[in-house]
Amino acid sequence: MVALNNGIVRTDASLLDYPVACDLAARLSPDGPEGLIYLDLRHTPSTTTGALARLIFLRRDLLKSGRDLRIVGLNGRARALYEVYGLAEALPCAQQAAPANYA
Repeated sequence: MVALNNGIVRTDASLLDYPVACDLAARLSPDGPEGLIYLDLRHTPSTTTGALARLIFLRRDLLKSGRDLRIVGLNGRARALYEVYGLAEALPCAQQAAPANYA
């Protein structure tokens, strides 16, 4: 399941795979309001390379429309895969805490 609330997107999927990433991309179309979107992956300890690639393309599209995407709560095997592929520049994690309404 994917939830969008105040610029924070949460997923409770235990695996972030390509179909889940595509669902995220569909919900975050570049047509939305400008701003920074946080993708909360605290409850998603595993991912696939296809999902990460889809998120990179989503970020590229968001940047073109004046928006951006930051990862929050990256952990487990998902963090390991993210680090092995050196994705910090292409798909950055939040450098600071998410907004005050982040729960």
